[in-house]
Amino acid sequence: MTDAGKKTTDYRFKLLYAISMIVIVSAHCDDGAINLFYDWVPYMGTILSVLIFASGYFYKSSAEEAPLAFLWKKCKRLIIPMYLWNLVYGFLVAALRHFGFTIGGEFSLHNLLLAPIYDGHQFAYNLAGWYVVPLFIAEAIYLLLRLLLSRLKLRVPETLILLFALGIGVLGLQLSIMGYREGWWLLLPRTAYFFAFFAGGVYYKRVLEKHDRLPHVVYFGLIILAQLAMLYFFHRMPIYVISTCESFPEGPLLPFIVGAIGVAFWLRVARILEPGLGKDRVLNAVADHSYSIMIHQFMGFMFVKTLYALAAKYTGHFADFDMERYKTDLWYYYTPERLPYYSLILYLIAGVALPVVFSIAGKAALKALRSKVVSEKTEGVR
Repeated sequence: MTDAGKKTTDYRFKLLYAISMIVIVSAHCDDGAINLFYDWVPYMGTILSVLIFASGYFYKSSAEEAPLAFLWKKCKRLIIPMYLWNLVYGFLVAALRHFGFTIGGEFSLHNLLLAPIYDGHQFAYNLAGWYVVPLFIAEAIYLLLRLLLSRLKLRVPETLILLFALGIGVLGLQLSIMGYREGWWLLLPRTAYFFAFFAGGVYYKRVLEKHDRLPHVVYFGLIILAQLAMLYFFHRMPIYVISTCESFPEGPLLPFIVGAIGVAFWLRVARILEPGLGKDRVLNAVADHSYSIMIHQFMGFMFVKTLYALAAKYTGHFADFDMERYKTDLWYYYTPERLPYYSLILYLIAGVALPVVFSIAGKAALKALRSKVVSEKTEGVR
């Protein structure tokens, strides 16, 4: 806040959100023909922790003054839209069945109401929205923890709170290693992982940020040394798929170390880029519509595939386009023979840009509708 009490924009974290979106979308479309240091900082097991860390960074103590209002606000922003879009995608999947598409689950009450809580992959096209529920629960648990400490009048050091959250995270992944990751159990390790990184974001804001002053060369040198140590001990860069929590061969602690290194790397990259790109309107739009990108990115991919499908069917071009896989395999990304890898950039652009445009257009339409309703009411009073 400024002295005048006005909110200031942290463009460093705007960039962090934008980077997270671009990396996540590229991860879902075979790298999207880009490689943002993925050999050194693999996106699997790192970029999602960056997104959750950023959410924790913006946690405010004022939430503890009105916890129910805070949770309701989060419900309106996260849970209710998730269910509404799940309904839309359920209808879409059911409609596409009539055209030979088999992607997505059955239109059922279970997939409409229950599966979004513990799974999130029920209708496939919105599968990237699986993160919504564990993020909401992690935020709620963190709030309840703070309320409990306040009620007990315990002044616990921030470091102990972080260590407690990390302990919960490690315990959650250990249970996953023990096999507790099927069905409703999957919600537990997901939430535990998110809880640790959410607490990490709060800790950075309140404790570490003022000490984050290492020169760039030293800072990145330490990250490179850490990654070289990973290669030396594990003969590879450890990667983890948090959405399924199905493989943690090095144990339950290393995923948090890997995630923390990813957070440190991208946080400093965002700081370096902020002076030149912090106020870029396109990147700010990406950051501001991260929810829409997460929910709708696969429809952006399908838009590109549909253009190829139409061209293959009606123009004779792209004869090697596989129509069967287009209708049955969500992860099928067609690339023309003359641009076999580089054309993946089209999927990345569509996966980011179309959800942003869709969200902006939707908000504009809602605003116009509200204005019309208010105008009609005013005229009625007159």
